[in-house]
Amino acid sequence: MLHGYEIVITALFIGALGWALRSRNPINLGAVVGGFMLSGFDWLWCSRGFWNATVAPSLTMVPGIHILGQQYPISICCLWGFGFGFVPLVASKYYGQISQALGKLHFPVVFAVAAAFDIAIEGLCVSGLGVWTYHQMPVYLIFGVPWSNTWLLGGVLTASYFGLAYVQRCAAIPEHASFALNSENTWKGVLPAAGVILISAFLLGVVQLFWWSATHPWIESGRQF
Repeated sequence: MLHGYEIVITALFIGALGWALRSRNPINLGAVVGGFMLSGFDWLWCSRGFWNATVAPSLTMVPGIHILGQQYPISICCLWGFGFGFVPLVASKYYGQISQALGKLHFPVVFAVAAAFDIAIEGLCVSGLGVWTYHQMPVYLIFGVPWSNTWLLGGVLTASYFGLAYVQRCAAIPEHASFALNSENTWKGVLPAAGVILISAFLLGVVQLFWWSATHPWIESGRQF
């Protein structure tokens, strides 16, 4: 079952990355790459003082990363890239229609949907497939997932959706601008698109540190850090 999960999520990410490259749109590429780069935050967030999470040892790991007994799965990098890069990017392309339909409820509805989306996907991965495990007291978990992820990762999805919509509106990049390294259009698209995702994760991650400090929800995980 885990190998099936790995195949599906890796294929989804490769498909999203291929679509971004074929679009020749630097914003599309920046969003997918930015989501993928959240795996760097995830390596830190899985520590004993944050999520206190461990992954299934049978997963295919990133070569060369083995620190104090901990490794990191390639498939979770792909999951970040697809779920937190491609998904909010696609949603942001319908920003105008969504905003018009929801009016003043735009932000709260998007935030609620994003929070529910995260808990549903994580619940499937944690309680259904056993891809990773959060080592926290049951009172802090729903479907095996910290319910505080509603505002942490739901917030990252929401901020990424709004941020990517504004990047596409303000960047003024020609259609099919391509990815020439010496082109200003490339960096006007890639860096802001990746940046709104990564900055959202950083800021909300800092806020979450105060939650962990107040609650101390952890149980023993066997991690050394």
